Amino acid sequence: MKNGTDSQKPSLSDRIQQLGSLAGFIVDFLATILSYEQVKYWLEHKTELKKNLIEAFKIVDEYADTREEWQEFYKIKFGWDVDFSRVIIPTMPIEGKWRLLILPRRMGLDLAFEACTKLFKTCRYNDNLDGAVTENIRTTSDHYAVWVRDEIEPDKEFLGKSTRQADPDMKIGVTLLERIIFEIKYFTETGKHLDVKGLTFCSGSRPSVGLVPCADWYGDKFRVDWSGLDNSDSGYGIRSAVAL
Repeated sequence: MKNGTDSQKPSLSDRIQQLGSLAGFIVDFLATILSYEQVKYWLEHKTELKKNLIEAFKIVDEYADTREEWQEFYKIKFGWDVDFSRVIIPTMPIEGKWRLLILPRRMGLDLAFEACTKLFKTCRYNDNLDGAVTENIRTTSDHYAVWVRDEIEPDKEFLGKSTRQADPDMKIGVTLLERIIFEIKYFTETGKHLDVKGLTFCSGSRPSVGLVPCADWYGDKFRVDWSGLDNSDSGYGIRSAVAL
């Protein structure tokens, strides 16, 4: 798993600028050697083109093992055959300890929660989470990857702050689905749970009633509940997430 605290990688904006320059050079060069028919062919055979580009640039996927790990996870827990080879991995933040989650296309809240019930005791405020949670900053309309703060409890810098104070625009924290998948993955690896003392406000999601979903290990069960946007407690807070 690609977790860690140190990174010397360039910023996303620097990488985009570099890639733009490289892409411009490639386009200019290909325009001198490829015919219209050849361009059309490669547009219709993108998988083959991708393999050729990987060989040409001698690209090594540093997240290949992590992709396979997540593919195996969904095969075992959900019986899904998924291919994450083309999922774009966002740049890992430099400071702090982070974990990479990969979410598959069409994964839903109720399906994920049902997977929890097969592993440990659970309770939820609403039996139809997919219907109740109407807004999410990230959705599973396609596969995607997201870095989440890899700590047992919520982010220390946000403890004691309400969702309205810490993440009113749903731009910083995890979604409820990400938090549930994280719970399953963490339990699978360790046999332990997240938020055993505090509680995570899943500020990347919102129910239709204008609250914020939250999750914790409550007594002897994994609990999904709702909280007011202005509610706060010294042990409660958001859990940061970084995606494209």
